[in-house]
Amino acid sequence: MMHRAIVIFFWASTMLLASAAFAQDAGPVARWSFDNARGPSVRDAVSGSEDKVEGFYKYVPGASGNGLRFDGYTTSVVRKAKDTPRLRHAFTVEAWIALSVYPWNWAPIVDQEKDQQAGYFFGVDALGHVGLQVDIDGTWCSVTSNVQLPLKKWAHVAGTFDETGGLALYMDGKEVGRLAVRGTMLPAEMLDLVIGRVREPLPPYPSITISPWYPVWYSLDGILDEVAIYDRSLTADELQSAYASAHAPAGEVIPWPVLPSGPSGAGPFGAYYCTLKYEDTWDRLRRIGPDSDIVVRFDDTPIRLVFWQGTTYIPTWVTDNGTWFTDEFLETFNAGCPEGGDCEPMSDKQDRYSHVNIVESSDARVVVHWRYALAEVEHSLGAHPDPLTGWFDWADEYWTVYPDGVAVRRQVLRPTDQTMPYEWQETIVINQPGRRPDDNINPDALTIGNLQGETATYTWQPKPSGVYGQPNEPNEIDKPDHPSIQWVNLKSSWKPFEIVSPAHSKFRLYKISKSYFSFGCWNHWPVSQITSSTRHCVAADRASHSSLSHIYWENYETTENSISKLLMDGLTTKSAAELVPLAKSWLSPPQVEVESAAYHSEGYDPAQRAFVVSRENAGNPSALTLTLRASSSSPLVNPAIVIRNWGDAAAHLQIDGKTVEWGKDIRRGYIKKIDGDDLVVWLRQTSASPLRIALTPGR
Repeated sequence: MMHRAIVIFFWASTMLLASAAFAQDAGPVARWSFDNARGPSVRDAVSGSEDKVEGFYKYVPGASGNGLRFDGYTTSVVRKAKDTPRLRHAFTVEAWIALSVYPWNWAPIVDQEKDQQAGYFFGVDALGHVGLQVDIDGTWCSVTSNVQLPLKKWAHVAGTFDETGGLALYMDGKEVGRLAVRGTMLPAEMLDLVIGRVREPLPPYPSITISPWYPVWYSLDGILDEVAIYDRSLTADELQSAYASAHAPAGEVIPWPVLPSGPSGAGPFGAYYCTLKYEDTWDRLRRIGPDSDIVVRFDDTPIRLVFWQGTTYIPTWVTDNGTWFTDEFLETFNAGCPEGGDCEPMSDKQDRYSHVNIVESSDARVVVHWRYALAEVEHSLGAHPDPLTGWFDWADEYWTVYPDGVAVRRQVLRPTDQTMPYEWQETIVINQPGRRPDDNINPDALTIGNLQGETATYTWQPKPSGVYGQPNEPNEIDKPDHPSIQWVNLKSSWKPFEIVSPAHSKFRLYKISKSYFSFGCWNHWPVSQITSSTRHCVAADRASHSSLSHIYWENYETTENSISKLLMDGLTTKSAAELVPLAKSWLSPPQVEVESAAYHSEGYDPAQRAFVVSRENAGNPSALTLTLRASSSSPLVNPAIVIRNWGDAAAHLQIDGKTVEWGKDIRRGYIKKIDGDDLVVWLRQTSASPLRIALTPGR
């Protein structure tokens, strides 16, 4: 009997040891490797189940073999509830992940939870922390990692649960978070399992700053690979071994996208239709056709002016080192706009109302027309809808651009109610993905000047990045008197500037309450497709923008149905004080005297930045002589002359009696119109004394 008992004990002990070893070696109960996937379904290598891939996606090189690229908005993998692994007492979820950007709020890697009352959630928060959340005996328990995921690089992540050991998180084989709790998970087995996309829309984080407060749909933006679920809690040694044995590619595996502005370098001056591509996952979301965008290039410098759908066609200057800058648009609030929100073209994420076209493009100048509605983020409404017609506020902008990098912007508002308040200008720097506002803007960011040459500089004191709090901005813009010039000190050779009439002008700082950077930063625009008109940057991961100031100045023209203003802006290598002659040449231009009987002067048109002369009768052109009465108070800086009804004949030019040849500094362009052809002459010339110009028709 004793001998038999010993045999039985030995057999039982052997079986227990074997069982324990088997438990330690047990593989996953579900695993998605994406290696053999070709279409809108992926195979679970354990069960053989084919799970649906929804939204826009593509298969790309992964940590091992292929991975699945998620686009940030639409992509998900869905496992039907009846086929999901049954988990209760313990489990592990692991994956390889390469994030392109941090999600708008918590985004799942694997999600099978119900209203934070049943099931589990393993995912990433808006700051790049991994988290595991589980319902344990009716209490929603969560643990979040104490380190951030890197961007663009592979990381191995895992979350484990055990009913006696609680929750733990691992990154690259190291423990990065733990919550000691005891109990059994209440599963959510009646729900589909979702990989990579939110189950319900959530407000972007930090939600307290969101305006208007709309939840949004989104997914991970990055690559997932080797997603696996175990019905046991893997040990730290097992997870370290899994990480070390994978040999995932090192370094950045997702490139940083670059806001597109056409071919690099200088190019022939003119406006060009083109289609600007940003990032394939983003482009795929759009309804892009040929010639959807416009780029204005310049002969001797890589600067350009871009009208791109990714900025809702909001005109944007691009400096020599690729920093983007814009002077905003028309914006308003109140009726027709969401509560806590606004109406502006920035909200027109799908460009339903925003359109651009080239009016002129010649060797002498470019004119681009941008038309847009003051829309709200839900697309269906706009500012101040007319109860009789349904029309809401619209605007037209005409950008007249010359080869010296200077433009005149004529904004025409067509409102329902002219008494409502509007913003016409905001100083906005656009930050490329991966760049902080501090990378683009010098601390002494703004210099304000007047026509007397007096200037004052305003400085933002640096603050530590990543600390959410009040930026150290100046108190207010209070000098010099009668300001007319603003100069923006970007970290580039070419600086943005603005010039307005000093009559009743006011320059005010854009004041904000909190930021993670030295300057304010928001990434609901550009590029972003979320239904939001305010979202503070929490990292330098996405394209973003920073606002510095507003300019308020007098109207140029008011009619029964419209209000218009003129703004001169552009890029310059001059200082603020050195822009005074340019400002005077536009705001107090010289008188013009026409000596030819066949022509008469229409004076100076500030909307074109040009002297306008008209020919009395169409037909064969005749010679034109005129004098521009420049002086120190009314100087000439790169003047333009428009001769209406000149025709298509060639023109020979003399300046102060000397014949000059057409070239880069002496340019001409022909404007073909339905009722005749105009000639535009542009001179790269500065003068504080009279200039006599003669044009003679010829071959």
